[in-house]
Amino acid sequence: MLDFLSAYGAFAPEPISPPEVPGAFRRLLDHQGSMTSVLSAYWGTGIVADVTCHGLSREKVALLRQVILRTEPDRMPVEIAEIRVAAGAFDDALLSRLAGSPVPFGRSLQLVGIGFSTEPVGFFKLSASKALAEAGGVAAGAVMFGRTARLLGLDGRLLAESVEILPRVREAVREAGIG
Repeated sequence: MLDFLSAYGAFAPEPISPPEVPGAFRRLLDHQGSMTSVLSAYWGTGIVADVTCHGLSREKVALLRQVILRTEPDRMPVEIAEIRVAAGAFDDALLSRLAGSPVPFGRSLQLVGIGFSTEPVGFFKLSASKALAEAGGVAAGAVMFGRTARLLGLDGRLLAESVEILPRVREAVREAGIG
């Protein structure tokens, strides 16, 4: 899953344990709920997805979707992510609607009545390459934290896998005088 980082020139994420993830980042990453809901509650605003890449297929992965999640209305980047939807998880009509939608993936599922939970698989940190920093609206070299996760249907079947990277938390925004 972490191979998508190469598109941002980031090649060396360092695996870390949950206790090694700093406070606010850990609260945003180490949970079993919808990342969109968690980010929306944390930032106190709506979240929208800028879809940077998407593709449909009939292979092992039915939909690949790369996004930058942003707050509304100021459009501050709060997550860089890739979702890989498992083949057979959803019908073709829903996959087509999900592909380029500006609605974040988890919120889209909630809107059509699909319940799910998130299972964190692993956590990592990395230094932002120039491209990753640009996507996240931070300085190159900034330390970012992320996770890999599995989205499971209420019946326990795999719906999707994700890589989610957080470029900032409120404390860092206040220190930098942003927002």
